[in-house]
Amino acid sequence: MSKEKQILQLRLDGFSQRRIADTLKVSRNTVARVVKACDAHPINEQELQAIDESKLHQHLFPEETQIPVMTLPDYDYIHKELLKNGVILKLLWEEYLDTCRHTQRPPYMYSQFCKLYQEHVNQNRLTMHIHHKPGDKIMVDWAGTPLPLYDQVTGTSCKVYLFVATLPFSMYLLCESLSDHEGRRLDQCPYQYV
Repeated sequence: MSKEKQILQLRLDGFSQRRIADTLKVSRNTVARVVKACDAHPINEQELQAIDESKLHQHLFPEETQIPVMTLPDYDYIHKELLKNGVILKLLWEEYLDTCRHTQRPPYMYSQFCKLYQEHVNQNRLTMHIHHKPGDKIMVDWAGTPLPLYDQVTGTSCKVYLFVATLPFSMYLLCESLSDHEGRRLDQCPYQYV
């Protein structure tokens, strides 16, 4: 708990700021801050005796009680949206910013938004850690949507698919691009990605 009341009491008793700091084992900057606040918002000895610590802090530092309340994002909605294809946390943060602008309330910045989302995920156990044995499994999938690949000479295009395989224990990764042009691998295809 702060020692503002004790600092002001010792000041009324005639102690110097240095002696107050030594007596109460607080920094001289803390004492100077409280004395400056008392000069800006005076309080007499009778009021000082009657007031409790929290009311005294509000009296000395009224600007600290006017700190705006941040808008808390709807993390259940965010978690459901992240399950959709192509949705990332940065897009959801920008949507959250637009909502805050319309309601004229201060938003969290991106780093704090992500930190609070991670805390929500951990508190609600929305993810699960899976233990893998070395060399036991390989996980394979086609990644993302097909990319267009154009022939430099003719301008015709074909679709390119990205094949991904990973060993989950070591996280070693294999990526290979395959085209639908005669079933050839990309390095054998006459097209060039633009």
